[in-house]
Amino acid sequence: MSSNTRVLQQLTAAVQAQTHSLFKQAESLLIVTSHWMADHPNQDPSKSPDFIAQVNKLRKASNGLLDVRLVTKTGEVRFVPDQGQGQNVNVADRDYFLAQRDPKTRGLFIGQPLLGRVNKKWVIPISAPVERAGGDVALVLVIIELERIDSVFDAERIKPAGTIGMVRTDGTVLFRSPMDPKTIGQSIAKGQAWGNYMSVMAKGVYESAVSLFDNRPRLVTFSRVDDYPLVVYVSASKEDLLAPWRRHTTIFAALAVLLSIVSLAMSSALMRALTLSRRSEAIIHSTDEAIVGKSLDGVITSWNPGAERMFGYAAAEMIGQPILRLLPAERLGEEAVILEKIRRGEGVEHFETVRVCKDGREINVSVTISPIRNSFGHLIGASKIARDITAQKMATRQLRLTASVFNNTGEGIMITDRAGLIVEVNEAFTRITGYSREDVLGNDPGMFRSSRQGPEVFQNLRRALLRQGEWKGEMWSRRKDGEAYSAWLTVSKVRGSSGKVRNYVALFSDVTVLKLQQEELEHGAHFDALTDLPNRLLLSDRLHQAMTMCQRHGRSLAVLYLDLDGFKAVNDQFGHEAGDALLVAVSQRMQAALRDVDTLARMGGDEFVAVLTNVENIQDCIQMVTRVLLACSEPVHIEGRDLKVTASIGVTMYPQDNAEAEQLMRHADQAMYEAKQGGKNRFHMFDSAQDAEVKSRSLLQELIALGIAQREFVLHYQPKVNMRTGAIVGVEALIRWQHPQKGLLSPDAFLPSIEKHPLSEALGAWVVNDALRQMGVWNAQGRTLPVSINIAARQLQHPDFAQHLAGLLAKHPEVDASHVELEVLETSALSDLNSITTTLQDCHRLGVRFAIDDFGTGYSSLTYLRHLPVEVLKIDRSFVRDMLDDQNDLSIVNGVIGLAAAFHREVIAEGVESVAHGQRLIELGCHLGQGYEIARPMPADQVLAWCATWKPPVEWTVRAHEAAAQAG
Repeated sequence: MSSNTRVLQQLTAAVQAQTHSLFKQAESLLIVTSHWMADHPNQDPSKSPDFIAQVNKLRKASNGLLDVRLVTKTGEVRFVPDQGQGQNVNVADRDYFLAQRDPKTRGLFIGQPLLGRVNKKWVIPISAPVERAGGDVALVLVIIELERIDSVFDAERIKPAGTIGMVRTDGTVLFRSPMDPKTIGQSIAKGQAWGNYMSVMAKGVYESAVSLFDNRPRLVTFSRVDDYPLVVYVSASKEDLLAPWRRHTTIFAALAVLLSIVSLAMSSALMRALTLSRRSEAIIHSTDEAIVGKSLDGVITSWNPGAERMFGYAAAEMIGQPILRLLPAERLGEEAVILEKIRRGEGVEHFETVRVCKDGREINVSVTISPIRNSFGHLIGASKIARDITAQKMATRQLRLTASVFNNTGEGIMITDRAGLIVEVNEAFTRITGYSREDVLGNDPGMFRSSRQGPEVFQNLRRALLRQGEWKGEMWSRRKDGEAYSAWLTVSKVRGSSGKVRNYVALFSDVTVLKLQQEELEHGAHFDALTDLPNRLLLSDRLHQAMTMCQRHGRSLAVLYLDLDGFKAVNDQFGHEAGDALLVAVSQRMQAALRDVDTLARMGGDEFVAVLTNVENIQDCIQMVTRVLLACSEPVHIEGRDLKVTASIGVTMYPQDNAEAEQLMRHADQAMYEAKQGGKNRFHMFDSAQDAEVKSRSLLQELIALGIAQREFVLHYQPKVNMRTGAIVGVEALIRWQHPQKGLLSPDAFLPSIEKHPLSEALGAWVVNDALRQMGVWNAQGRTLPVSINIAARQLQHPDFAQHLAGLLAKHPEVDASHVELEVLETSALSDLNSITTTLQDCHRLGVRFAIDDFGTGYSSLTYLRHLPVEVLKIDRSFVRDMLDDQNDLSIVNGVIGLAAAFHREVIAEGVESVAHGQRLIELGCHLGQGYEIARPMPADQVLAWCATWKPPVEWTVRAHEAAAQAG
């Protein structure tokens, strides 16, 4: 490899590093500004002092090479700060704007270089989308002014004709120094060099016979820029590469030329003169420097071998030729100045200039010219000594470039000796760390070590340096003021010519802002935003780890699923802020009740999960669960009020419950549901047998919900009659399920499974609505039949029951509310007497009647009976069925009839299954009844036909007449 190629490759590597650093800073600026806007969706960043301060800080860090613009969704430009500079400027047609609308190109996009519509300067635009819910900013735009980077690269290129360029990987020229607007944005993709070299190789070198832009022959080196769709190249014309290598050395003394011999008599003087002449001639022929003689009018008179080697011309080709033949066109004027000095008897010392060789190359030379006089002292010509300093000039430029990169790069650089002691740092190092050069020289880099960094990173660093000679990674360090910061660090070995390590070079950039944002994102992904407890994702990870430890050490753990009782009421009554404060306070108390090794996580809303590790036995578990229950039930003082909630907790233990992690949480959730159904403010241990029952119940509930949606439920009606007179007093609506596989199912087959489920309310509402509809149908057919409708406990206890009933009655205005009788179980009526009484009174105002079903099974007191606003008592069938044989049941029936009379209530007996039952009831004074002896439940379309044919048993009417006669 020639020295020229090596110099160009070194310069290309430096340009590539500068370009990578510049675009890395631009990318960081885009990330920081985009994240700020995502975190502040409702703020206008162009007017936010915090955002403006961040942007100004990043501008300063780039030494003014980068600037920021914001672009709205419609393409309008906003400056930062926004002072109206971009008013009426729309960039919706720019490629960097359109790229963010296309999913294929959305992301970091380096646009076509363009002439700014506001500042009228050539820039490279780099855009990135803004992902946030609020605001109208669609993308962030970082611009690089070409004039600014040209001022950097122009100082580094090989002058006069050398170039430095930056090309996008599609062949578009983004920048070329020296800067020429005609080249900006041009494509070199169709050129031979692009197709053979730059588009297919990561880096390389080639000779170009003719440049696309200036038709000069060039030597070109190029390199891809890591992480970005860019290629940089450095070129030099062949003339630029042939300047002198070494600095000026000792000037070769002008040779004396003996022009004549004054006296033949002085033979000894002649011999000395001849000897001196031969010695001078030997020196002239053996030196590597070009020694050229010329006349006072610039014609070459002598040409030594050194001149032949330097310029490529033989002596025969140049003697008698004008010296101007060696001068480039732009330097022809130099010769007139030099000849004028020679004519005045003056010399030229170490004059650095450029000369042209036979093959067209231009080389840098250092020239010393001395006048030549004859023996009489008259000027007869000049002697020129020229040294090739091309390599020296190239090395000087390279040193200047290296120094420029070292001092101007945005990344910190630290160099140590092979013992690890610091020998040099750059300005960026001082800016990032706060340490001056004097503070650190001679010290060990361990002085920057941060407590946030574990020793394993340094061990990996040393190991990588020994094996690969380089280490890259992220490391926490410490500034002079003690502040920790995160750096992306590259450490490399530098070997000397002997192959031994001479230095270590550390190159680093401050990524603290990005690191902190990353940590915030990671924290947000694993922790609840309100309580700062682990979320579902982190809980799953910790539960898996805890289960693994249980398997390894033979231990047990417990999973607790908690739901706060009464939290919704607090939230609705006092607002979400109070509810949030309550959640935070309760979660802190629960954490305090648990051990450090346990995990408490928020699943969302008012649900939490705790994982208790190293649980010795079930008693140990119960003690900890009890502590959590107590912690949840203590009042919380918020906004001057004492708010109180309790918790329902489901518990399962592993490996006793040998399930997967997700299944364990589902089992605990099922147990929590049982605790809530059992009265709340308690815990329930998961039972596998009960789990099977729960699964069966859950499946049945799903089928019921499907049946409601597909209208599989129907109402049958059982008549109620006055057994004494035979009059039909109404019918009772009884639900049936027309199951697609199992046929017609009675209520006992499905109602128990939804007794405490919201489906109970949904199905109950359907029953009321369908019964009212059927009453309207019978009314239209000329038959008015009062209908009794069973109301489930959950449905009756709903605070809006009366309001819902009013709405259903309003949908059926043809139905007289007084013909509607609602049957409620005695146990439902007694569960919350005050609340139920209020509901019954509200319904009474609508005109409906109430009956207590299964009366005698709920142990109601006379006080309760006196206060309940009901019209009818319904004797439970279990007492009626056995009263003919069981004296106790007969006494209960007789007692209920007596209570009804005493409290002026109607009484009706269900379960009248024989004529004898009816006879005995009439004798006891109960005239109303229903049962299989009267009629079985039947579809609605059979009721009217039954009514037309119904006749009571003769025994009942005879008995009635006898009773009437006796009374008369």
